[in-house]
Amino acid sequence: MLKKRGFFFMLDALLALMVIVIGIFLITSSYINVPQPAQVSLLSDDLLNFLSKTKIKSINNPYAGIGGYLWSQGEITDGDNSLLQQIGEFYAEEKLDTAEKFVQNVSAGAIPPQFRYELWIDGNLIYPKTPSAEHTGSKKNTKLLLTSKKATFGILNKSTSSIWGPYKSEVFVWEK
Repeated sequence: MLKKRGFFFMLDALLALMVIVIGIFLITSSYINVPQPAQVSLLSDDLLNFLSKTKIKSINNPYAGIGGYLWSQGEITDGDNSLLQQIGEFYAEEKLDTAEKFVQNVSAGAIPPQFRYELWIDGNLIYPKTPSAEHTGSKKNTKLLLTSKKATFGILNKSTSSIWGPYKSEVFVWEK
């Protein structure tokens, strides 16, 4: 008689353990797809740091790098400019289409496809210059929109020492 009671208690304990394990599994798996604010914050900081610390001479890009299209057209003249300085220079010279294409080329692949981003210089949208309705809608409806800011300035002409800036540069990143 005692052997049968031990068997039922053991079966009851195993059944309870299975229910607890399945419950923990369901609770933890429901949080996997939630974006973390730190992840989006890191993306906006990383993109702005990439643009502000990477020099034109150190990128291998057929459009924006040394020897590329913009270089051969005379649009880029200083390989020691950071990417953000070059964007600011295009903005100061009112070459907004060139600035947009430049950002598009140098930032390709820098942000995962489930996120969108914008680059603003001095309160003006540089990339994308004319956002689509889908782009604008995803920004309005996002639950998490973070920004990173940095000041940028530079020299337009070294021989005359004409400068541009400082401009406030902002990167906005959000999940689609």
